[in-house]
Amino acid sequence: MKSPKLAVLTQEHYERWFEGCFKRLHHRSPFHHPAWLQAAGSGVNFDLRFVGIYDGKDLVAALPGFLTRRGPIRLFGSPLRGTMTSYLGPVGSNLDTGTDLVDLVRSCCEFACRQWGASYARFTLRAAPAGMEAELGANWEQQHPRSYRLDLSPGTVALWDRLKSDCRRNIRRAQQQGIEIVPMRDAHLFFEILEETFRRHGTSSWQPERFFELVMAGLIPRDLLWAWGAKYQGKTVAVGLFVHDDQEMHFISGASLPEYGSLPTSYLLHWHAIETAVAAGLRIYNSDASQVRSIDQFKESFRPSLDERCSLIWAPSHVRYALQFFMAAYPRFQRMKNWLQPRGVGGMGADRKRCEESVTTAANSAAVE
Repeated sequence: MKSPKLAVLTQEHYERWFEGCFKRLHHRSPFHHPAWLQAAGSGVNFDLRFVGIYDGKDLVAALPGFLTRRGPIRLFGSPLRGTMTSYLGPVGSNLDTGTDLVDLVRSCCEFACRQWGASYARFTLRAAPAGMEAELGANWEQQHPRSYRLDLSPGTVALWDRLKSDCRRNIRRAQQQGIEIVPMRDAHLFFEILEETFRRHGTSSWQPERFFELVMAGLIPRDLLWAWGAKYQGKTVAVGLFVHDDQEMHFISGASLPEYGSLPTSYLLHWHAIETAVAAGLRIYNSDASQVRSIDQFKESFRPSLDERCSLIWAPSHVRYALQFFMAAYPRFQRMKNWLQPRGVGGMGADRKRCEESVTTAANSAAVE
């Protein structure tokens, strides 16, 4: 694509264009779907923005992104962290995977800075284009977060045979113990179980309950999200959310009640998701690497490949240092916020409330990274 013209694209125009030609779009993922973008953006209170990429008068590609402000810093990302979106980047009918895509990302960054006053921009692609290292200029940084990707094309019988023996054993054990996988429609119950999981580790979810309410309400009726619970002795003890389109499925969130931690619920939940995806004709099951060894070992038991995404981050040095400070301080803000949570004993009054508000504001500033 030579010398494309960039312009602001309205959300309505993006929706019509995407729905009209999504089968032909290169680099498409479930996260490019307008329903996901709307729910994720509203759920974390980020603004949605779209860059239209034109060849003459024809809209040939688009780049969706999130826009927010943290103090004096305006951030634009396709996507930004905190949106539970693994990757976005440009999507279109004629996109190269090499230097043209590199140039396009850089042009979109310059456009976001000029049009929306962004002083920080992040672009995460499914994979790094060829020649990316050589093309990066001043103020650019490249990161490579990892993803577990399971090829679903062999079918359930072959996939079952490939599972590690302990994975098959735990799936059978869950079935023998009477654990049942059921549809999950209660966002409040999902969030309660999720928060209980975070509390075990002395922290809390970066996404508010509203995020999960909007995602479940907006995507389940359109068959873009599979939400399941693992029920044991009549009680939902574990939950999982899997966003998908007609090609791939992504695990985005899951949790279990600590008192039922010895039950192999996660194995059965993920195997049920795999069986459902294969039956629906999907090709790929994606789950981001967590950098928590016990969690990654669980994901590896399904024998996926370990691949790399590519995050391209542009920011002047002073902006980068400010965000690094926020990230270093964020765990302390979270611990203080948890300590300040009411536990049935009053007495701190207005001073405590002001402190809570200060901690929440600072933590939200850090959470974008």
